[in-house]
Amino acid sequence: MNLRNVKIIIILFAIAIFLGLFFVGISSFEKYFEMHNVANKEDSEEDEDEEEYEDIVLSDGELLINGRVCTYDAAVRNYLIIGTDVSGTYKDKDSADYRGNMADVLLLVVLNRSDNNYAVLEIDRNTVMNVPMMNADGSVNARSDMQICTAHWYGGNPRMSSENTVNAVSELLGGVPIDGYYELNMDSIEQLNSAIGGVTVTVEGDFSQVDPTLIDGEEITLNDEQAYNYIHARMEVGDGSNEGRMARQEAYIKAFLNRLMERTKENSKFPNEIYQNMKSVAQTNMTGNDFSRVLNRVNRGENLGTFMFEGEYKSGKLLEDGLDHQEFYIDDNSFYQVMDKLYRLTPVEE
Repeated sequence: MNLRNVKIIIILFAIAIFLGLFFVGISSFEKYFEMHNVANKEDSEEDEDEEEYEDIVLSDGELLINGRVCTYDAAVRNYLIIGTDVSGTYKDKDSADYRGNMADVLLLVVLNRSDNNYAVLEIDRNTVMNVPMMNADGSVNARSDMQICTAHWYGGNPRMSSENTVNAVSELLGGVPIDGYYELNMDSIEQLNSAIGGVTVTVEGDFSQVDPTLIDGEEITLNDEQAYNYIHARMEVGDGSNEGRMARQEAYIKAFLNRLMERTKENSKFPNEIYQNMKSVAQTNMTGNDFSRVLNRVNRGENLGTFMFEGEYKSGKLLEDGLDHQEFYIDDNSFYQVMDKLYRLTPVEE
């Protein structure tokens, strides 16, 4: 065999090896792509419903309720009360590592300006939704299914954290416009209690290890020290759960609102006074005049009561910190019924 023939055989052998490897590679790639494509297909199928909703553009006066566009009573105005814990870095608000707190209390005052009647919607802090994750510059380019209380974590300062919480509540409720918000940290409860002249509550839990003056089942107008103990104590009270403490916080805030209404009836200028007293510790987009106008309107109407969504509680790991946390999933029927009572919904004909 001459040298030329040897070269031809070597070349043909090399081509055969290359083609073999090429087709093996193609086969492997196809298998990988098929697997990857199935995963992507499953992901896209899961996201289809979300994209369906995202494609719906709402006009003024419309809400997206359980995937359906509805109009609502144009006379309704909404004011969000936010009560936060001390888990973040709010005391060092100018820090580059700023982190908001947990929004343990979320109460929406729904006021109908046609008759001044109002209701309070109590939103469970553990309600799971697609929470907007605001960046330090105020933009939002990511979301995650988490408890709504975590919305306050995000943003570059306390104002942004409040705004992200407002946006989360608005989105949870189908796009309800929030006309004003007022946020207080539970660390300021003594100052708040003093400004209102004491809040009356029915004591829930055994406080004997913390404050013997707080007797389980007894109705009492809290002094400032008692108010602090009632709101902050946890491990030494009842079952020591955070849920128990949050329930007391919500009860206190609702009792505070009732006391605020009483004081406003006695003195129409009182809302502006308490606004000024709490100005240094509150975070709000409302002026003293806004605050006063809303409360004086409310006092001319009727309290229609407190509303809550029904749903299912689960234990889960959505926060991805390795621990189980309570999660609340709103029932669709309950969501529609409550929203209809508050906003008088009318489905838009397709």
